[in-house]
Amino acid sequence: MTKQEARARAKAQRSALDMAALGAEMTRRLADTALWRDAEQVFCFVPLKDEPDTLPLLRLALAQGKRLVVPRVLGGGAMELVALDSLDALRPRAYGILEPEGGTVLEALDETALALVPCLAADRHGRRLGRGGGYYDHFLGHYKGKRLLLCPAALVWDAVPADDWDVRFAPGEILTEKGFL
Repeated sequence: MTKQEARARAKAQRSALDMAALGAEMTRRLADTALWRDAEQVFCFVPLKDEPDTLPLLRLALAQGKRLVVPRVLGGGAMELVALDSLDALRPRAYGILEPEGGTVLEALDETALALVPCLAADRHGRRLGRGGGYYDHFLGHYKGKRLLLCPAALVWDAVPADDWDVRFAPGEILTEKGFL
């Protein structure tokens, strides 16, 4: 299967999933971990309609006094890291993604950070299928801190197509609504 075919298959599967419920369950599972408790800084994607709802995680990070950082797309596979004090600063921008208007741009995440990364699908070997823009592969190529891939269990396949430059995750770095792989 090609990446294009895998993306089409993943998008078709996603349309039947309750992303609000999946996001709520992922939030519940993650909030009970030392990984979450120890993170002073949380970098997390703002969800598209076909992604697990991370808004509860974003609200929880703010409520617990964590420094919340979200991506803002610059184009060409690059994004910047923007610290937020409130979700009220989010507005629809590129690709219909809610992104911050204004905010403090960070050069990098610190050693206390936890990065929460989206995917269309993943496999049990830690390969991530993204949307094809290279934004997260570029980010993850430079980021060496703690990270988790948020992937609905229905989208953890036996195999996804991957190229040499695609960033891999350890199975323990993949969180589904059922827990860690």
